[in-house]
Amino acid sequence: MDNSSAARLSKTTESQAKSIRSSKILLGIFFIALAIRLWGVTNPLLDFHAWRQTLTATIAYNFYADGMNFVTPRLNMIDSIFHFEFPLFTYLVALLYKIFGFNEILGRLVAIAFSMGSIWFLYLLGKRYFDETSSLVACALFAVLPFSVYYSRTFMPESAMIFFSISMIYMFARWLDTRKWSHFILASLFSTLAFLVKLPTLYMGAPLLFLAWNKFRGKIFYQPLLYIFVIVILIPPTLWYSYIARLQFETYGGSNVWLDMLKDYEVLFTLRYWKLIFVTRLMEKMFAFTVFPFVVLGMRAYTSNKENHVLHIWFFSICLYFIIAAKYNFIHEYYQVPIIPVGCLFAGKFLADFYRKNTSGDIYKSGKSWLVTLMIIFIPIHSIYKLDGRLNYNDTYLEISTAVQQKTVRTDRLILEETVSNPRIFYYSQRKGWGYSIFDKINPLTPSRLEDLIKKGATHYVMALAKPDKIKPELYSFLKSNYQLILQEEHVTIFKLSKN
Repeated sequence: MDNSSAARLSKTTESQAKSIRSSKILLGIFFIALAIRLWGVTNPLLDFHAWRQTLTATIAYNFYADGMNFVTPRLNMIDSIFHFEFPLFTYLVALLYKIFGFNEILGRLVAIAFSMGSIWFLYLLGKRYFDETSSLVACALFAVLPFSVYYSRTFMPESAMIFFSISMIYMFARWLDTRKWSHFILASLFSTLAFLVKLPTLYMGAPLLFLAWNKFRGKIFYQPLLYIFVIVILIPPTLWYSYIARLQFETYGGSNVWLDMLKDYEVLFTLRYWKLIFVTRLMEKMFAFTVFPFVVLGMRAYTSNKENHVLHIWFFSICLYFIIAAKYNFIHEYYQVPIIPVGCLFAGKFLADFYRKNTSGDIYKSGKSWLVTLMIIFIPIHSIYKLDGRLNYNDTYLEISTAVQQKTVRTDRLILEETVSNPRIFYYSQRKGWGYSIFDKINPLTPSRLEDLIKKGATHYVMALAKPDKIKPELYSFLKSNYQLILQEEHVTIFKLSKN
């Protein structure tokens, strides 16, 4: 064997060893990610954001119990439509209910499965735009950051949305490279599902447009397949959300529910908005304080490949979405979760470069190296602390729901008053009816409205987490005079709405 052959063999062997080592590291990251996401997986859906989780879980349960008609997602709150996303997530869960029986843990496991897929595509993106080490660091960060973990195991479509957002970027870039039909079909499928699962992900069109422009430049308007791609990915979301907007109008009247997201921009002129979104949530909750500087420094890293700037377009498109849909971003913290994957890619790039530059000698003699290492150690500690608080839940709702089940049958229809119009009791009692907020001044529950609901089929009045004689004495007096009080406990009062 000559020297050149020996050198090639040595290089191949070294490359194979490095690949095996990287595979083992990635497998370890998957294991850590799965383990931390399984923490509290058997809890009821009453931990943080129980309102949204039980709302989603209700749709999945109703598919399972009342019929698997995909185009008719149903809530237990009559005459209520809460921005029905395309029910891919809930339908998948309902199918598992059909196979394995009803158990809400299956919904959490579906979310976790999407999260595992996200890690894989994040790894592929990191390798494409940076290098293998950077991609592994990015995956490790995504595996343990607190909100990445928490919203990867909630009974919500966020995990699916993140998966499709990451995979659409990768597959579209691959199609531009190879022009293979298989890549075109996957890019089209993932993009369509991203926009369907959560309509606001239309902001992901910006990085797709950048990739196409970077590839074709002035010839972009002469690419027939790009026109087909745009039509394919936009027609299904247009059809679905037009259908939902019509249902919304028929139920409530008024303006389009999706255009409502663009209203109330006055919040942009408050210091509280900017502090909440960009300090409390992005710096603390999304990037655990110490990762955020790595994100910023990673964005500043020099690259000779212009295509890499797609990650910057991706990042700033999401930031622009925070501003365009300011009202809902201000209300819901999980609206900012999509920025985590691309932020992890930038942070992974910075950390990989930082330790590569400091490999000579004892790196821990450098104060800067010690600081970065301590910042990294802080990440899982902060995550565990934040997750521990998020996973706590109050089982009062289970007690109330059990009482409702004991005093009613499944065909009964409830009028439920609580501090907010709440799907939790409807979900856990497996009852349907009308939900009201005790403190609603615009559309309060009055004796005359209650009588109207009885004519529509209401059989029971339930007040939860409050005493009706204290909170609504006039309504309580009316109920006591005309209907049968069948339960009055600390957290729940139930009247049967039949004349004494």
